[in-house]
Formats: sequence, structure tokens, C-alpha cells
Amino acid sequence: MRGALPREAPTYVGHVVGASFGLVFVIVNSSPMGTALRGIVCALAGAAFAVVLAAFVRTVGAERRSEARGRPVGFDRRYWLIVAVEVVALFGGLAVLTRIEPAAALGWIALVVGVHFIPLSRLWPEGRRQILAIGVAMTVLGLAGLVLAFTTQDQPLVALVSGVGSGTVLLGTALTSALRTWGILSPT
Repeated sequence: MRGALPREAPTYVGHVVGASFGLVFVIVNSSPMGTALRGIVCALAGAAFAVVLAAFVRTVGAERRSEARGRPVGFDRRYWLIVAVEVVALFGGLAVLTRIEPAAALGWIALVVGVHFIPLSRLWPEGRRQILAIGVAMTVLGLAGLVLAFTTQDQPLVALVSGVGSGTVLLGTALTSALRTWGILSPT
């Protein structure tokens, strides 16, 4: 069928959400790179986001043409409980950490966001490995940022490690899925 997706290679709304947050992480935290390098990095991040968005549009179009609808994404009570715990941990931790060491804020954000992906991976079996990988990578980047903040107080370095690093993880995993949708990478 013309326009059909490669077997089992859709780009979901979750990929667009992840890519959006990844783009924001990169843009907001890349200023320590200097103007020229930051411009290149932000342009690449924007291009990656555009590819993810286009793949999502392609997925939606292919589903409409085939009238094949996947199971609805489960934003049930468990999801909202995970998000609620994340919000409390995020803002509660920031209220404490910013008084102790302001450079630790971004490390904390990456850590909490990373940890929240771990229980989320249990909610969506079709993306479990990818979601878990994001969670582990962002947790490690968040912990690294916290260690750097408390040992060096170097906020620009924390921005690169926990901010740009986390953005790269989010954009990279979403881009990988999008490239599978486009048939550039083989489905897993």
C-alpha cells in the first residue's frame, strides 16, 4: 500500500512530546557552548524535532488510510499518580536544593524526570525498552549534574551535562523512532 509505514514503525505522540522537551532542554541549556557552536547545535536539534513531527504526521495519515487504530494510549490513574509524584519531587527538591546549591537545580530536574520514566516504562509495553533507556540515561545525567554542582559549583558545566545531555537523549530516541517510520532505519 502506497504511504504505508514500515512494519511496526509508528511515531507516537509520546515521541513528539519527548522531542519537544528535548528541544527545549537543548535550546535553554546550550548557551555555555558559545554562539557559533550553540547555533549549530540548536539548528540540529530543531531539524531533529522537525523530522519527528513529520514522522508523527505520516503515522497519523497512514493509520487513517488503513483505518487501523492501535490501542489507545493509557493515561490512566497510574500515569497521573506517577506525574503527581514527579511534580511534588521536582518542586519540593528544587525548593530545598536551590537554597543549598543553585547549580544543582538542573541536575535535580534531569534526575527527577529520568526517574519518572522508569515506572512509566511499565505502562506502555510496546515502548518499554526505549522508555526505560531514556529513564536510565537521564537519571545518570541528572546524578552527574548533581555531583558536578556540589563539587565544582560550575553551573555552565551542569547545563551541558544534565541539560544538553538530557535533551540529546530525548531528541535522539525520538529521532531514532522517526527514522524507523521513514524506513531509514529498520524496525526493531
